[in-house]
Amino acid sequence: MPYSCKTLITTGNELASREKRLSICLGANGFSFTETTATGSLLTFGEVEGDHAATMTDVLTDLKMLLPSLGIRPFGYAATELIVISDASVWVPDELFTATATRKYLKLVGSEPPMVVTCQYKPLESTAVFAADEQVVTAFKVALPGISVINQHVKMAQYKAPANHPCILTHWRKGRVDVAAFADARYIYGNTLRFSDDNEAVYHIVDVMKSFSLEASGTELLLCGDVGRELYAQARPYFPKVSLFNGTVTQLDNTLFGHLHTYRYALILM
Repeated sequence: MPYSCKTLITTGNELASREKRLSICLGANGFSFTETTATGSLLTFGEVEGDHAATMTDVLTDLKMLLPSLGIRPFGYAATELIVISDASVWVPDELFTATATRKYLKLVGSEPPMVVTCQYKPLESTAVFAADEQVVTAFKVALPGISVINQHVKMAQYKAPANHPCILTHWRKGRVDVAAFADARYIYGNTLRFSDDNEAVYHIVDVMKSFSLEASGTELLLCGDVGRELYAQARPYFPKVSLFNGTVTQLDNTLFGHLHTYRYALILM
């Protein structure tokens, strides 16, 4: 099935591309995207449905037809990023990283994917090594030359955590929760945890808190992604503050975006 636009919300503000940032997050069947300004205003939000299982040529052909209709141009943005939600990833300190050993790194977490992507993250002096869908990533890189390819852990590590208390940012999806832990505003842990039910997931997150000796009475738990209401009741006995995380975009046109469940798309709203 070719890509088709499911949702498109735009302010219609005509800004030069160099004043905008484009963020795209791949999903299981399509992708979501935002255009934001450098000052944190949301200009455009979109959801696209489609079959990633098509050939790379078909994916690229569909993208080249679709992107212009969404107002997405291939060049000129201040920054562009493609977020890959990957189940197989590892951080490697830059001083130990060797470009020819990327597949060996992923073997340590039991993965031998057809495509391995790396992304150096200078604030951590580390490189993220992660598995990705080769044909889809390649198609996006051709359609949007110069786009940065990162995974969810690199994106979550960019969160500006508070300095006055520990914080655990969680991104929920089916059978998985991506976890980023912060202490003293520093990123100290990132991983993808598998679970069979929400209770098991909360148990794993509590174990992360205990492993890093985070103060239970002061640790804040942030939830984004595929979050259900029952999570609050299950998490509150362990965390004094549980909140939905809506990203860091601070300026929304409520007449347009007021009904958008921003916590579901927090990764592209950071």
